[in-house]
Amino acid sequence: MPASIFVQISDFTSCFFLGFVVGVVFDSFFFKRILKRRTKELLFFSSSILSTAVLIAGLMFINFYTLKWYTFLAIASGIYVYENTISPLYKGFLKKVNKVLSFNKR
Repeated sequence: MPASIFVQISDFTSCFFLGFVVGVVFDSFFFKRILKRRTKELLFFSSSILSTAVLIAGLMFINFYTLKWYTFLAIASGIYVYENTISPLYKGFLKKVNKVLSFNKR
């Protein structure tokens, strides 16, 4: 028996916010611009692992790993909406935090 439309809408909404969280994870790891190449590679690797863990845990709690076409659509649209709305504000906030932290080190 196919899932109810309300269950599908709930799964879509949850996966949309899961995509939002993945965007926050990537931005959180890349807020420092002056890094050595190896440090950037290490941050990329660790953020990829963390975002994958978030996706796996989220999919387990949302719909028990049932992957449907709207799951991918929801995650991709969540990342897209985050990158085009909240991301510039969040990156600005992280840059200000970085300036305060680097000011205290000197």
